[in-house]
Amino acid sequence: MPTVQPLRYAHSDGHTDVCFDDSGKHMLTCGTDGDVRVWAGIEDDDAISHRVGDRVYGIVYKSGRFFTSSDTNSVQAHTFPDGAPDGILTRFTAPVNHMVVNQSGKTMVACSSDFTIKAVEVDSCSHKTMQGHEAPVLSVALDPKEEFVASSSCDGTVRIWQHNDHSQVTSMNILPKTNDVSLSKTMCRLCWDLKGENLFVPVEKEIHIYVRSSWKKAGTFQAEDIAGVLSVLALSPDGKTLAAASSEGNILVMDVKTRKCVDRYRHPKKFSVTSLAWNPKKATELAFCDKEGQLGLLEDIKLSLDAQQSIPVQETRAKETLGIFDDDDDDDMLIQATNDEGKVGMELGADNSDDDDQMPVIKPLGDIDDDTMSKKSDLDDGASVMSDAPLELPPAPVAVEGYKPTPLQNPFQPGSTPVHLSSRFMVWNSIGIIKQYNTDEENSIDIEFHNTSIHHAMHITNTSHYTLADMSSEAVVLAAESDDGNPSKLTCMHFGSWDSCKEWTTTMPDGEEIMAVTLGEDWVAVATDKRNVRLFSLGGVQREMLSIPGPVVCMTGHTNQLMAVYHRGMGIPGDQCLGVTLMYVEGKQRTVLGGQPLPLSPKTALAWTGFSAEGTPFYMESSGIVRMFNRKFGPSWMQVANTKSHAKGKSDHYWIVGVNENPQQLRCIPCKGSRYPPVLPRPAVSILPFQVQLCEMNTEKSQYEETLWKTRLFGQHFDHWMSQGFEFEPSRKAESLKPAQEALMKLFALSARSDREFRALEVCEMMPEQHTLQLAIKYASRIKHMHLAERISELAQQKEEEAEQEEDEEDVPEARNGHLGARPKEGGHLVQDEEVMDEGDEEINMDGEEEEEEEDRPSGPMLNLKSKSEKPTRPTFISSARSSNPFKMSQGSQKTAPSGSAKGTQVFDSMNRKKTEKSKVADPVIIGKPGKILVKPKKSTQGNLFATKVKTDTAKSDPTNETPAPQQSTPSAFDLWLEENRVDLEEEHPDLAEADLVQTAAERFREIPREEKQVWITKAKQLKSENSENVQNAENTNTEVPPENKKRKREETDSKETKDIANKKKKDNFLDSKKKPLSQNTNSKLAGFAFQKE
Repeated sequence: MPTVQPLRYAHSDGHTDVCFDDSGKHMLTCGTDGDVRVWAGIEDDDAISHRVGDRVYGIVYKSGRFFTSSDTNSVQAHTFPDGAPDGILTRFTAPVNHMVVNQSGKTMVACSSDFTIKAVEVDSCSHKTMQGHEAPVLSVALDPKEEFVASSSCDGTVRIWQHNDHSQVTSMNILPKTNDVSLSKTMCRLCWDLKGENLFVPVEKEIHIYVRSSWKKAGTFQAEDIAGVLSVLALSPDGKTLAAASSEGNILVMDVKTRKCVDRYRHPKKFSVTSLAWNPKKATELAFCDKEGQLGLLEDIKLSLDAQQSIPVQETRAKETLGIFDDDDDDDMLIQATNDEGKVGMELGADNSDDDDQMPVIKPLGDIDDDTMSKKSDLDDGASVMSDAPLELPPAPVAVEGYKPTPLQNPFQPGSTPVHLSSRFMVWNSIGIIKQYNTDEENSIDIEFHNTSIHHAMHITNTSHYTLADMSSEAVVLAAESDDGNPSKLTCMHFGSWDSCKEWTTTMPDGEEIMAVTLGEDWVAVATDKRNVRLFSLGGVQREMLSIPGPVVCMTGHTNQLMAVYHRGMGIPGDQCLGVTLMYVEGKQRTVLGGQPLPLSPKTALAWTGFSAEGTPFYMESSGIVRMFNRKFGPSWMQVANTKSHAKGKSDHYWIVGVNENPQQLRCIPCKGSRYPPVLPRPAVSILPFQVQLCEMNTEKSQYEETLWKTRLFGQHFDHWMSQGFEFEPSRKAESLKPAQEALMKLFALSARSDREFRALEVCEMMPEQHTLQLAIKYASRIKHMHLAERISELAQQKEEEAEQEEDEEDVPEARNGHLGARPKEGGHLVQDEEVMDEGDEEINMDGEEEEEEEDRPSGPMLNLKSKSEKPTRPTFISSARSSNPFKMSQGSQKTAPSGSAKGTQVFDSMNRKKTEKSKVADPVIIGKPGKILVKPKKSTQGNLFATKVKTDTAKSDPTNETPAPQQSTPSAFDLWLEENRVDLEEEHPDLAEADLVQTAAERFREIPREEKQVWITKAKQLKSENSENVQNAENTNTEVPPENKKRKREETDSKETKDIANKKKKDNFLDSKKKPLSQNTNSKLAGFAFQKE
């Protein structure tokens, strides 16, 4: 009788399955509650649970993974012991009742209630179907030689199938018939012997044996006192013992050789046993589960009839009567010891006997001599000797396994689904979709274009058995493997050709197979198994050929860039060792990455590679990690997304079809419970965001840092375009980098307000623009961090000197001479400008009219930092000509923030102005390597008041300035009133956006008394007449006047005229700022966070 621990509750009532892992240390169970539990022994009180589904029907373990069949009608793989989903092997249309895996773990056979059986290749997930049963299939068994598959069904038959062609060999009608698995009295779990010569089938209270050679019944296993119907069979790992369980709770252990029952167990509550599993490392342990969800473990099982049972009955009875007439017959322990001694003597005699046929002689107790007693004392004391102690078997030899190399990843085509599918995507990219249908009815290819203006859809009969494809806006390329003596060939359909021949085909040399194809701007690349990469033109001209140092994995192209990924060598266990080559195949041909390792996460493989629409390489791992090529840092690869974090279920994945950097979009197709999307119905494309994986992403600081680096990383393609001579609008770059500037300002404000001045200075070092440094100095002085402001001022001056030094090296001599010639004229205005300039307003009034002339001027002080905290209520607006300031705004800026705007909003107003100014100064287009183009901004009437002769001559010679500048409108009475009361309104309503604030001001302006309103109307009329005079004066100043006379004129101008000009400047700036109000989100953030008074 085996030793049995108390049964453990494992799952809820219903069918329960159990199996061991390869080490024999863990038991895995599943049940109707939808969980899989991992037990570290029968006494484990804290089993690990993994949620798989609502119901789990079966479980099997092999090679570090376990496979489950759940209510989703599919077979899913999971990693062990964490239970993470690892893909779906196959699907059925009904629940999967049973599944088995071969010894190597590469082939699985599963059966379902939909009458079908599928043989699945675990690595590729390809499968073949066996059909013929007329009712749900109960169980399957795979021949150890993998030649046959046996199955049992509710239709009452046991069928044998050929594993190779999946044809039926024979059928035996030996089971009771039912129409559903739940109504069947037996689960009829079949099994083969270890050599595959015999098939064991439980039938009623017997186990039938069918011979492989003839499929005829060769015998039966029989046992007495069997309650119920035998339902489940399990063969021990050594193949010598067969366990059988019945529907009434009987478990029988039978010797395969003698066909006799050697041990048995009866369920205490007579519950039906639903599964059996032998421990692969301990031959005497057998786990079982019953229909109530309980788990049990039989230990110390007898594997064969022991010596005592093999002795004839007469001799056994004679031995039992020994010692009756002995003097010590009162001592039971001595009698027991005598019996044990007799057994030991028998065994020793059997071992030492030269004649195997001679029956050993059992000595009576009185005949034991001294030698025998000495042997007994050597064994152990009497207390430790038990008559019914189980026979200790020698431990099984430990199998020492050598190093197992990680299988190399097979080559694949980016944007395609596996070849074994009957309907699949050959490629899905930003141009279109190519679909392949390979069924018994048809073998065809459909080509669709996202933009039908490129080309109409095409349907091709796939008589050449093409398996690889790629497409661009100019051509479609197809490739086929060699077949029946025909070499591997490449076909290109060049529909963008202007001639009538739009298709060409070429074949590879004998013995060379095409493994990957890709298309560029006007070239085709083919990678072969001989590690060659062959280049063709779109017209079919053979071009360069290069070799890669390993088997190709995949290849992709974009414009003039070619990227090939290949195996560099053998990786550490579980990892792939891949290398990548990135080169330019046209124009200035050079190699960017020459065989550098491709970073992959542990235990992952490459899932997709490609280029963004802007031309930056990307790739995705099987774990969902997306990495982007960083051209400036290294070059290197940087993680920018994790698609797995967006998946709803553990078995869900995302399939990439395209990438955009501006706007930042990762276009994917969600795949529920699979890694690949189905062809029908047509899947929908989702857009996922990018995110740089920084630390502590739940903090405000990390969020700003993530925005900064993500924006900079995704803005590098503009520099790449410029290096390649591509054309683009300069405003696009400025607009794309705007979030980075805002993030830098917010990081600086956060660091300064947290009293982390060193960190704040580090942030300033990352600021590329001088005007942002100027704003940082203002903010530092405003919150009383004077030492930080001085440090930033020194940093700004250092950056300005470096910029001037670089400019001197890059600028053409003509441009430099033009700037130097303008400097003496400007110097005549500096003294007077400094006298009338209000220091408190220098931070906001950043008129860029004279930026061109001041570029090469010696640097002056950054800011006149004040120790006083008071500021004028209404700052005086000054003219455009002022003191030399190397850190002021770029040229062309004439707009300033209103004095009464919300606190801190002028920071991002300035940033918006900077964007506009950059777009004006930058080259309109990039054509090759143009010289530095200085585009002069539009002139205002005030700027003409102090224009010099050199400036006027320059403007006349510049054709871009021949268009007259538009006249600015005169502010109304409401505008003047709003300018006067803006500060009070914003303090009263700090959360209102610009548009809402103006609306509130308009309502309040209507409520003021008529007399006060008339005063503002009069002021507006006066300002209009003064503007007319100023315009006339500005036109008069365009004539050539010696510097001495111009200086005398300014000295003779009375203070009233200067004040009027300043007032007009203020109104114009107010109107300009009103044209581009900040968004409500920006105002609220700045008012509440960035620039609060402390």
